[in-house]
Amino acid sequence: MIINDFNQYTLGWIESFNKGDIESCINAYVDDAIMVVKNVGEFKGKEEVAQFWNETTKTANHIEYSNTNIKVIDEKTVHLDSDWKMNIGEGIITLEEWVKQEDNTWKLVQDEFEILKQY
Repeated sequence: MIINDFNQYTLGWIESFNKGDIESCINAYVDDAIMVVKNVGEFKGKEEVAQFWNETTKTANHIEYSNTNIKVIDEKTVHLDSDWKMNIGEGIITLEEWVKQEDNTWKLVQDEFEILKQY
């Protein structure tokens, strides 16, 4: 049940990204989210996360996840790791920590990934 509920949010993030709806992607993060992009930098808070995604999506317009693992930590916390591929590169997600909010939506609290190849 938890995974089914959660999946609509992570799949929705991918779908929004691929439609170019970056605002919806950014709104999937909590206000004080932390995003770490290995060898690029650490982005603290939704505003810095938004700057990263707004800059990245000037050239990135498609993402796919593969070899995805979802681990339910508790009824309000889910961890995801995955390989990812975009039209501009590929890499690994070492941690997406999604937390269920009081309004029953799931939001990203922490996002850690690495770019292994750039095209």
